[in-house]
Amino acid sequence: MDLEIVEPATDTSLSRRSLVTRAGAAGLAGLAAAFVIDRSALVSAAGPDDRPGVPTDSDKALLDQVMTLELAISELYRMAAEGADDDLAVIAGLMANNHRAYAEAIAGATGISAGSADPELVADNLDAFTGSTTEALTSAHALEQTAVATHTSLIAEYESNRAIALTASIAVIEARHATVIAHMLGVDDLDVLFGNDQSALELTGDDA
Repeated sequence: MDLEIVEPATDTSLSRRSLVTRAGAAGLAGLAAAFVIDRSALVSAAGPDDRPGVPTDSDKALLDQVMTLELAISELYRMAAEGADDDLAVIAGLMANNHRAYAEAIAGATGISAGSADPELVADNLDAFTGSTTEALTSAHALEQTAVATHTSLIAEYESNRAIALTASIAVIEARHATVIAHMLGVDDLDVLFGNDQSALELTGDDA
């Protein structure tokens, strides 16, 4: 599925009024932050009753890498906010805070301090996030979907209920982020709005 952007008839950029209207949904999705758990997702993610209640060492190794992903996305949104005008800056700032909250939620669940953003991920996406409004939102959409795909793939790898539940809650909200961003770009293809064609990042839990 390609992200086909529907350009406004009289302007190739998103107008301030259009952006504000569409951003209302982004605000509602973002306010949920990391601590809202979609119960249907948790039911499907729940495993055997004998799972550990708290993250195991294996879970922590993976979640430590996931934190660097969330911090990288937060950093990209923060830098996008610094170079944006008015309402886009508000949206990017909100998203930056959300992803920072996800990293802090993981830190709280694991006892691992939130460290540094993944520098490679930041470098690979920096130009797009600090480019035009359309470039920033298109890159943000792809990155949100990548995060969702990554979280989803890791659910089967986690050993503890806490890691699974937290990951499911974050993935659900980031999927909503992606849908809202696609809507802001004028996308009306339901397969794009509610689908995901991005691949998961390969996280192994290794230090290397």
